[in-house]
Amino acid sequence: MIFKTILRWMWVVIAFGIAVSIALVVLFSMGIYWLGDEIRAGAEGDEFLWHGAEVFAAIFFTTAVVPALTALPGLLAVIVGEVMRIRSSLYYMLAGGAALAVIPILARSAENAASPFSSYMSLFAASGFIGGFCYWALAGARA
Repeated sequence: MIFKTILRWMWVVIAFGIAVSIALVVLFSMGIYWLGDEIRAGAEGDEFLWHGAEVFAAIFFTTAVVPALTALPGLLAVIVGEVMRIRSSLYYMLAGGAALAVIPILARSAENAASPFSSYMSLFAASGFIGGFCYWALAGARA
């Protein structure tokens, strides 16, 4: 019984790591393309910015997002789902979306309360939905 529980929690940790990795890949790829389009829209006459928009977007998006990332909201959602034996894909998708959508709110309140954040909050939520679904597919369905 204890061996089975230990194996289950080891699989939960591995599945959480895989789901977080997938969510981060989605977040960074969507964020870089979104910011690249924004840079291109603002640089109509500048050839240097027009052709290097994705490179600049990757640098700017990464340096802006990485310091604010935390796994604690997602980890809390996984622990609640596992302890309460929730097997619903809807729970894990919504919890993953909420866990990543709360990150811009936390970063905004800590840094500057007046900065706009609604334009990229959907990127975080969509990445969280995908990460939550991946976790459910790997481990949550058998909670």
